[in-house]
Amino acid sequence: MSDREIINAKKGLPMWYKPDMALTKEEWMKNNQLRVWHSISCTTENRCQCEEPATVELWEQDFCARGRIDTKICVKCNNVESFSIVR
Repeated sequence: MSDREIINAKKGLPMWYKPDMALTKEEWMKNNQLRVWHSISCTTENRCQCEEPATVELWEQDFCARGRIDTKICVKCNNVESFSIVR
């Protein structure tokens, strides 16, 4: 086990988690824990309430908006922390 994996285990975070992590849709669809976000709206009512969220940024190309949807997911509580549309 690496030092990062030990620290993540102590904090209750997934082993694969790294701070300031951003993944394209092709990457996050390969992760079983993140794949569920494919069918969940980023505008959901369930917002992260953690004092120190451990976020992963999920990028998805949106051709209707002619931009990219960036959704920050907290892996501690498994809720949306924020989202934005980048044009």
